Amino acid sequence: MPAAAHRHGSHPLARETEDTLSDWIKIKGARQHNLRNIDVDFPRGLMTAVSGLSGSGKSSLVFDTLYAEGQRSYVESLSTYARQFLERLPKPDVDWIEGISPAIAIQQRNAVTSGRSTVGTVTEINDYLRVLWARTGKIVCPDCRGTVAREMPAGIWRRVRKDAGEDAAVMICYPLEFGPEGAAVGWWEPLLAQGFQRVILAAETVRLEDAVELPLPKGADSSVVVDRLKISSRVRARFIEAVELALAQGAGKVTVRSVDGDAQWEFSGDLSCAGCGRVFLDPTPRLFSFNSPEGACPACKGFGNHLEFDEGLIIPDPDLSLRDGAVKPWSTDSFRRQFTGLLRFCARRKIPMDKPFSGLTRKHQLLVLEGGDKSYMGIIPYLAKMRQEMKQGHHRFFTRRYMGDTLCRACGGSRLRPEAQAVKVQGMDLGQVGAMSVTDALARLEAVRLSKAAREVAGEIREEILHRLGFLDRVGLGYLTLDRLTRTLSGGEAQRIHLANALGSRLVDTLYVLDEPTCGLHAADVDRLVATLRDLVDGGNTVVVVEHDLGVLAAADYFVELGPGAGSEGGELVHAGPVCELLEHGDTLTARHLRGEVAPLPRRPAQSERSGHLVVKGARLHNLRNIDVKIPLHRFVALTGLSGSGKSSLLNGCIYDGLTAKVLGGSGRQSPFTALQGGHGVDQVIRVDQSPIGKTSRSNPASYLQVLGPIRELFAHAPEAVARGYAPGRFSFNTAGGRCATCQGLGFHRVEMQFMADIEVPCEDCRGSRFSAATLDIRYKGMNIAQVLDLTIADALAFFGDVAAVSQRLWLLKKVGLGYLHLGQPAPTLSGGESQRLKIARELAQSSGRNNLYLLDEPTTGLHAEDVRALVAVLHELVAQDHSVLVIEHNLDLIAQADWIIDLGPGGGNAGGRLVAEGTPAQVAAVSASLTGQHLRRRS
Repeated sequence: MPAAAHRHGSHPLARETEDTLSDWIKIKGARQHNLRNIDVDFPRGLMTAVSGLSGSGKSSLVFDTLYAEGQRSYVESLSTYARQFLERLPKPDVDWIEGISPAIAIQQRNAVTSGRSTVGTVTEINDYLRVLWARTGKIVCPDCRGTVAREMPAGIWRRVRKDAGEDAAVMICYPLEFGPEGAAVGWWEPLLAQGFQRVILAAETVRLEDAVELPLPKGADSSVVVDRLKISSRVRARFIEAVELALAQGAGKVTVRSVDGDAQWEFSGDLSCAGCGRVFLDPTPRLFSFNSPEGACPACKGFGNHLEFDEGLIIPDPDLSLRDGAVKPWSTDSFRRQFTGLLRFCARRKIPMDKPFSGLTRKHQLLVLEGGDKSYMGIIPYLAKMRQEMKQGHHRFFTRRYMGDTLCRACGGSRLRPEAQAVKVQGMDLGQVGAMSVTDALARLEAVRLSKAAREVAGEIREEILHRLGFLDRVGLGYLTLDRLTRTLSGGEAQRIHLANALGSRLVDTLYVLDEPTCGLHAADVDRLVATLRDLVDGGNTVVVVEHDLGVLAAADYFVELGPGAGSEGGELVHAGPVCELLEHGDTLTARHLRGEVAPLPRRPAQSERSGHLVVKGARLHNLRNIDVKIPLHRFVALTGLSGSGKSSLLNGCIYDGLTAKVLGGSGRQSPFTALQGGHGVDQVIRVDQSPIGKTSRSNPASYLQVLGPIRELFAHAPEAVARGYAPGRFSFNTAGGRCATCQGLGFHRVEMQFMADIEVPCEDCRGSRFSAATLDIRYKGMNIAQVLDLTIADALAFFGDVAAVSQRLWLLKKVGLGYLHLGQPAPTLSGGESQRLKIARELAQSSGRNNLYLLDEPTTGLHAEDVRALVAVLHELVAQDHSVLVIEHNLDLIAQADWIIDLGPGGGNAGGRLVAEGTPAQVAAVSASLTGQHLRRRS
């Protein structure tokens, strides 16, 4: 069924009048990168989708032109200090742009590397939670589970009146503190000056004027009498006033004594436990921040884990007995003496030495690990002493192999100090809320019922928390936990978090620019994402989204398509207009896909049964529910399911780590599965993920695919280069002599901006070429090395067509849909999908051995529907070479081409981790419980 078949009725733009149609963002003469001097208009206050083949110029138009100019417009409104850099900033190559608003880009980049940034902190939900807990939380003593409360004067009055009874004569006092050497001469004078008349010294009441004749008190139980009275309703105000004064003078302590000395009541104005007397800090917002010394766990400094000796590494195979070498550090001849000492200790303590370590009682296991008497130190204390003393250089490396990032025992991973964890809101501490998924936290906090007084001080705070959690849930991130580290998020997840933040900020008249927000989203979640984008538009903003998903394209108000091809064959405006016009009579590649006129790729015919399966038994990592998964080898297998259903846990944590021996099989405590069978059928496991191919701008596609070496050889053999004696290394921007001496081959200078992100300004000497002038004098076929690196892969393929060492590898890049990339494009500017397809091309180029298992994570990221066809052919080619391919994917076109589908779910987070369906695409499509199957049925 066509993606747009459900759209009926008039279109917003079709109803616009001539007056409102003048409210446009107008771009005149855009020539950035491969754009062909195009004129484009974007309607303000609506949602515009920009599409086209990969490399057709979408990012050049939307990000490098539209967004860049929006940023410049914003900076012009800032201080003189900011504006002084404007002339040095590269302007977009465009004649003019008018009608633009301040712009915010929401891209697929996760630049966070800090271990202190979490989903809760980056969305500011933690900030609101801290205020909520500080204002409405109740403290429960962790020692005795007693209630903790501050004694108030009115409460003290009620307690004393009840216990002492009417007409009881009492004295309100506060403690008088003396130093270890006793009171100083004249200690009574300040008290007399304040109007006090009596003190209690050694249980006797003494008038202050008589204290002159007494010896100086030392360490006795001394108090100052604030007032004396008889309990009755008439003296309530007087009693409360005396108690308030006593609390102020006595540092929060007050004592009420009967005049006859038979009874005494002690109260504290501090937050102290009624059961054990433990004093707690006032619950301020900083107390609940693990990034503040006031709130961070003292043991782990607020990180939730720390480096310590890991039992799972010391005892890697708990099925072995102590005598058979369960203790890994002492299993060599170098530690024969320590091993013998362990056996003697076990004999004395009657610890079984021939029983598997996993079969020992926990008490016996701890004795082996931590020691039990002076004759036996214990394995962990021995290793800790060895690491501390470092008597030999290799000790540091030897002990490090048995250490790992383990959960902090003091805070249990909550990162908070015990006093913060003691504060509860309806039985929950803040650490427990942080460990919940967004969906669970939303449900639990919605169920919280605040008292009238609490609603007055924190009602708006709670509503803001619910709003922000709701935004995260709506963009398909309900499975993430609030304490999830931001640096572990994929680019798509980070982008949707920023989208949720944009909704929470409630800005108006802002230009939001998004880069493929459906990345990482299952087809079932796309409708919710579209509704979120609509909320931004309804809030009075303009949304421009670069997207390939047909559902999002059909839901837009306005549509812009660039093309007709990629790289030098793209950059032209193919279509611009309301989506309704596109659907009715648009004659573009995307329009034909939207109308369903492009026949889907025929389903891959059933493949003959091949021998060999990889079987994961009892997979239980993260949210996987102890499932058994059977993966056929020498096939193209798709791993599907909603975001957070457990796909990455299975692919990376079980299959990859298991096959590369990063975890051990068996029933060990540290293993994320029970068994991994069939690994003998895999010669090599190769994970092709979306991590960058390089972290600096010195890495690029040419160097990664190893074609830069042959290119430098060509330049070194040019007549002028031979005459000057230039070696191939001269044509590298990483070596002195050939590179620009001013920018050291970077092509830019970084300007630090104290109030915003640093700015990269092109080098004034080399103008961004990165090479010295002498190097640029050398030409090959009329081009210098900088011009060659600026060629797209498609253009370079034609340029080096007669050089097999270069053209053969470049052809592989074009084959995986990367013909639009530039040879010298810096690695940090590549998307995760582009990096992944570069790795696929490199594997095709190197293609070592047979029976390899390739693990891929969403390789269709950034690909137009037409480009997906080329990628499918490449993956089938790998299978044809007797390799196995296992890919996490949401793209239905690619999933339908798989030989086998493994569908996890049914939901994300706690609702996922189960095997919902497995089989061929036709078999999975017949499973009603499978969301993937439902969408496959609709597609056919």
